[in-house]
Amino acid sequence: MNVSPAPGGLPLAGHAPWLLRDRLGYLEELRDHGPAVWIRLGRQRVLVLNDHRPVRELLTRRAGDFGLSPHFRVMKRIIGNGLLATDGPFHRRQRKIMLPVLAQSRMPGYADAMSALTEQRLARWRPGQQLDVDREFTHLATETVVRCLLGAGVTGRELDLVVAALPDLMAWAGTHGTDPTGLLARLPLPLNRRFRRGMSDLTALVTSLVARRRDAPEDDLLGALLAARDPDTGEPLPDQQVHDEIMTFLIAAVESVSRTLTWAVHELSAHPEVRAALHAEVDGRLAGRPATAADLPHLPLTRRILTEVLRLYPPGYLISRTATRDTLLGDGIAVPAGTMVMFSYYALQRDPRHFPEPAAFRPDRWAAFAEGACPAFLPFGLGAHGCLGESFAWTEMAIVLASVAARWELRASAAVPPKPVAAFSLTLTDSRVTLTPRTESHVTA
Repeated sequence: MNVSPAPGGLPLAGHAPWLLRDRLGYLEELRDHGPAVWIRLGRQRVLVLNDHRPVRELLTRRAGDFGLSPHFRVMKRIIGNGLLATDGPFHRRQRKIMLPVLAQSRMPGYADAMSALTEQRLARWRPGQQLDVDREFTHLATETVVRCLLGAGVTGRELDLVVAALPDLMAWAGTHGTDPTGLLARLPLPLNRRFRRGMSDLTALVTSLVARRRDAPEDDLLGALLAARDPDTGEPLPDQQVHDEIMTFLIAAVESVSRTLTWAVHELSAHPEVRAALHAEVDGRLAGRPATAADLPHLPLTRRILTEVLRLYPPGYLISRTATRDTLLGDGIAVPAGTMVMFSYYALQRDPRHFPEPAAFRPDRWAAFAEGACPAFLPFGLGAHGCLGESFAWTEMAIVLASVAARWELRASAAVPPKPVAAFSLTLTDSRVTLTPRTESHVTA
C-alpha cells in the first residue's frame, strides 16, 4: 500500500505545530487521509494509523515487531521498570507475575473496599455544595487504590501525601510528554520542582511500606506482589521492582478511573433523559444504598454509560511504538525498522464508519453490541500491553457511578459544556458541579 504524507508540513517543524495547537482535532483530521498517513515532527517521520485493523494487528499478531517509543522515557522517570514502561522478555515475565495479583477472583474483596470508601466519601457531601468533581473523584480513586493496594495500615498522613503528590506527577508527565527535546525537564520550573518533591515523597513512602510489610503480610495487592515468585527462578521480586509496580498501578488506576467518572458526571448533566434513566435503574436495584459487586450485573445502563464515556474520552488517547524490524501491517502498510508509529484511541473511537454521530453521547448504541463485539473500541488497549487492571477499573467506576446516582443529582456549574484538554489524559476545562440530593422517599440524602 502506498502511504502518502499528510499535507501542510512546514520546512523545519513539519506537522508538529498543528499537533501542538490542537492535538485532538488534528488527530481526527488525519483520519480523513486513509488507514495510514505519514507526518513529520521536526526531522522525524512518524507513521499514523487511522484504522482499528492495523492497530489491532500491531498490538497482537505483530507485537513482537515493535518496542516502546522514546516517548516512554517520561513514564520511566515515574514508574521505572513497571509494566507500562517495559517490553520484550522482561515485560512478559512481569506480566505473568502480576496476573494473579489482579485476578478476577480477587475482585469481590476489592469491591467491598470500593463500596465502603464510596459511602464514606458521599457522606461528606452537602446539599447545594459546589464541588470540583474531578478533584473529588481523584481523591476517592487514590484512597481506593491505596487501601486495596497497600492495605489498611497506611496512615491518614501517608494517604494525604499520595493525594498531594500524584497530581504533580501527572502534570509533569502531561507537559514533558509533548516535549521531544527533553529541555523543559532540565529547566528550574515550578512544575519540575513539584515533580521532584512528589517523586521523593512517594519513593520514600513506598520504600517504607515495602520494608514494613515484608515481615507482616496482608491479603491485598502489595501482599500479593511480595508473595509473588519469578516463574523461572522461584525468587521473590526485588524491592525496587515491587516499588515500580506499585507506582505503575497508582498512576494507571487513579487517572483512568477519576477522569472517566468526571466525564460521566458532565455528560449526564448535559443529557437529562439519560440521567433520569440511570436514576430509575439504580432506584430499582439500590433504593439509596451504595452499590456492591453483586449489583453490577443488574445495572446494564450504568455499564453502557461508562462504555460510552470511555469511547468519547479514552484515558490513553495517544499511543506510540517503534518498529524494531521491517514489517507489514494491515493491507500492506510497510513499516521500516526504526519507524515511530502513532495511533489515537480518541480518533479511532470517533470514527463515523463505526460510530454513527460519533461526537454524540449515546449510551443506547451499546445495547446493539455484545460485550467486546465492537472492534474499534479499545479504551484499555489490547494484547501484551493491554491494561491488566481493566477489571479493577470497571468494577470501581460502576460502583462509584451507581452509588452517586442513587443519592445525588450532580449538575455542571459551567454554562458551556467543558472541552477535553489533551494533557497526560483528557482533562476538563471546568469540572465544578452543584450537588442536589435525590428527593424520592426511599432515598436518604
